[in-house]
Amino acid sequence: MKRLGYPGHFAGGVEAAASAGGQITPPIMGAAAFIMAEFLEVPYTTIVTAAIFPAFLHYLGVFSVVHLMARKLELKGMARDALPRLRTVWVEGWANIVPLLGLLWVLFSGYTPFMSAFCGISLAIIAGMSRYRDVRTLIYPALFLVFVLHKYFSGGFDLTTMLILSSGSVVATFNAQKPVSITHMISIFEVGVKYSLAVGAAAAAVGIVVGVINTTGIGFRVGFMVTQGAANLASDIHHVVSLGNLLNFTVADLQILLSLIFVAVICILMGAGIPTTALYIMLVSVAQPALAQLGIPPIASHMFVLYYGVVSEITPPVCTSAYAASAIANSNPFRTGISAFTLGLGKVVAPMAFVYAPVLLFVSSAGFDLWEFTYASLSCILGVIALSVSVVGYLFVPVKALSRILMAISGVVFIAPSLQADFIALAIATPALVVQFLSLLKPRSVSDR
Repeated sequence: MKRLGYPGHFAGGVEAAASAGGQITPPIMGAAAFIMAEFLEVPYTTIVTAAIFPAFLHYLGVFSVVHLMARKLELKGMARDALPRLRTVWVEGWANIVPLLGLLWVLFSGYTPFMSAFCGISLAIIAGMSRYRDVRTLIYPALFLVFVLHKYFSGGFDLTTMLILSSGSVVATFNAQKPVSITHMISIFEVGVKYSLAVGAAAAAVGIVVGVINTTGIGFRVGFMVTQGAANLASDIHHVVSLGNLLNFTVADLQILLSLIFVAVICILMGAGIPTTALYIMLVSVAQPALAQLGIPPIASHMFVLYYGVVSEITPPVCTSAYAASAIANSNPFRTGISAFTLGLGKVVAPMAFVYAPVLLFVSSAGFDLWEFTYASLSCILGVIALSVSVVGYLFVPVKALSRILMAISGVVFIAPSLQADFIALAIATPALVVQFLSLLKPRSVSDR
């Protein structure tokens, strides 16, 4: 990105924002997603399904900011001969997709995440180490085939799963890439175990905190303090915000909005520098009860605290992933953190959207309505794009300061998926859009070109 002309802090921000999205991106997500499934007592596939659109919204925000920044800086793409060739890449690395397909099939067939992980790792070992030309390496697919057949004949696997895993273990041996040595594979396992121990230690330490919170009841007290404080503040500012009777805002609407903002701030502050898995366990005990008291569906409230816990990774001043990216990009750490946060606006606004419109999670207790989902998703997409325009300061031509403020306000209003909010957002954004179209139609001088 720096070679193409992007500023170093912006390139580092893209890396931080995009990588932080891996925690909330299906189908694998982060370890916190598996813990969420245990908390909610639902299949892991339910969590994966619910996370589809919010993850899309996050990456839409990243893409929009990157694209608009490229237009603003008048950057050119890579030369055609410098681009990787699809055919060459596919011929060399097609076997690497076999473990992912096997893992997803087992996971979505209703088996446990542990079984899915085992099958995925086994197929990855086969694809990495086994080659049909080397008879010695065929011991790995042979052992896995014995396991699969044993599970099938004992009733653990159905016929389709058995056939898919068996064929995958055979097909993976035709990998055209250089095989991984035993020494390298041992080092890979060593790294995996170290990461697992780190997550386990964090979860154990946080378990003590959770036990104290549950025993003392402080989680309920914090939730009560948040909702009561939001209710008092909402009643105080109701007449000002509603502009008399012009806007149909009730005290209850304002209470929910203020409570969400308070909980979001709590999640970001508590998440400073804490691993996501440990943070989620802690937030579920402290922040999530406040959302439950407001009547928010359980899966929406859990996803809410998870998202804002992940956002803390790219929120200055304690944005650990952005600082790591700044070291790679050789850029200013704080400016890189600011860039990462602005690039992650989709992740920031997505929780607000699916709390107000649980249909965006696909698994709402109220059921899935295609028209409602389509309308709510389009509204959120327009909101993210408007916020991206405000952040970058460019759409078709450069956006002036006042227009950027209008686009930012309209983007926030768009996130509330209601017809009234959308009309208000369009009214706010119209002056900025009119200026853009008029500037686009205006002939440019030679110097502008």
